[in-house]
Amino acid sequence: MEWLKALIVVAVVLVVVRGFLFSTVQVKGTSMEPNFIHQDMVVLNRMSYVVGNVQRGDVIVCRQVWSTGEENLIKRVIGLPGDEIDMVRQQDGSYQVAVNGTVLEEPYLKEPMEQIGDQEYPYTVPEDCYFVMGDNRNQSNDSRFLAVGAIPQDQIYGKVVLRIWPISRFAVF
Repeated sequence: MEWLKALIVVAVVLVVVRGFLFSTVQVKGTSMEPNFIHQDMVVLNRMSYVVGNVQRGDVIVCRQVWSTGEENLIKRVIGLPGDEIDMVRQQDGSYQVAVNGTVLEEPYLKEPMEQIGDQEYPYTVPEDCYFVMGDNRNQSNDSRFLAVGAIPQDQIYGKVVLRIWPISRFAVF
């Protein structure tokens, strides 16, 4: 009888941890390459933004509502509420992101960004929203496009804290 009680306690703890604290998400698509590739399995800390604030550079999973349904997106936070986002054209024709007048250093990018989307710049991130972009900017549907726009705080599921699969790419973030 004692082992049954212990088993029930463990099951309840697992349900609470899995349902409220952490969850797993499988990456779909190429928008976060080279850092996250199609079918990587990541762990989200769902309490990160209940007890703390979203930070620039965080990798998040958020919900996007399309006319055809909902989709989870994995993106990097570029702009916080009130930030001014601009796209600075470089001599080679590519673009770099500037936040509040400062060009971001983005060593995580796959390649230089060639498209700025259909957003109008400079763009001010609305209150309680976040400007998000993929690391593979040339293959990412993100806040640069009006169809996505800034992501409201209540559509953010959590912060990516681990990559657990494939095991050869295990990483802590």
